[in-house]
Amino acid sequence: MTLVPHFFPFVVPLLVLTAYWSGASWAFRSVTWFFLCVLVLEFVAGKDSRERDAAGVHSAERYVLRLITWIWVPIHAALITTGLLAVGDASSNLPAIGIALGTVGGMFGIPVAHELMHRSNRFERALAEIQMTMFSYAHFCIEHVEGHHTNVGTPRDPATARLGESVYQFLPRSVCGGFAHAWRLESARLRRQNRSVIGGSNRMLRYLLTTFALYFAIGRLFGTKGLLLFAVQSVVSIGIIEIINYVEHYGLTRCELQPGRYEKVTTEHSWNSNHRVSNWLLFNVPRHADHHYEPNRAYPFVRHIESAPQLPAGSLAMYILALFPPLWRRIMDPLVRCST
Repeated sequence: MTLVPHFFPFVVPLLVLTAYWSGASWAFRSVTWFFLCVLVLEFVAGKDSRERDAAGVHSAERYVLRLITWIWVPIHAALITTGLLAVGDASSNLPAIGIALGTVGGMFGIPVAHELMHRSNRFERALAEIQMTMFSYAHFCIEHVEGHHTNVGTPRDPATARLGESVYQFLPRSVCGGFAHAWRLESARLRRQNRSVIGGSNRMLRYLLTTFALYFAIGRLFGTKGLLLFAVQSVVSIGIIEIINYVEHYGLTRCELQPGRYEKVTTEHSWNSNHRVSNWLLFNVPRHADHHYEPNRAYPFVRHIESAPQLPAGSLAMYILALFPPLWRRIMDPLVRCST
């Protein structure tokens, strides 16, 4: 039974796929209903008391836990393909389908990719790149692992929201800054290896070419509507992952010990949430303090750190609250000052 919660994120894509291919007109609208239910359950279900020790997990169970992240990638590809087919219908609502796909991608697909990009083997990192390419955001695999985890809580990190900064100010800075920083990281890596920056070894160029090829293929197969749908769901997914970044690090900074040298990353530099429903659905991403303290810890074993700064509500509720800056600042700014 301990494995069951890890399958909960699959409810949404499987519901949409089953409904659509059964001819139900409400298939994509079910995403909205699901998240409304989740917001209610977040308050009802309470805190998550699970703590799992990796040492006590059998090898077969470990394999299933890893397989859960692997099988998400083809299921999500099937969901996007279904959306592309759906917009071919003259009566379809392209914006609504795009928002539904992007919501599923941002809330579930990107946390899966986030887990996979932190793994040490090439197969899982390749799955992460495939998953992120579905959102036109593959460079996140470089910036998050090699940039964000190194620079979190410092002015160098575009994904660390500053105290008083609204999510609408943060989004363009994080998106553009993250892409530019990923390019600089990749260029520096290639120079250290005495390789040409412009060439086949450049992951950023590979990501750009792969994304362009994907858009070209979608345009050929599904036309202008297909291209628009894929772009809309990408924008929504990117917006959600950056809102998650905003919430997870808002206002938390590391002390500068010397010019350009900062204190070590600790559990004090990420907001933590231990609400049961969010943890189940987001692959324990809300237990973010432990993730930054031990980035390679697999998602089932990420711990709740009680001493870390705690969000006042579940992660899903906080993501929505971030969209309303005056209310967000009224609630969060005093907590930041207490935590720093």
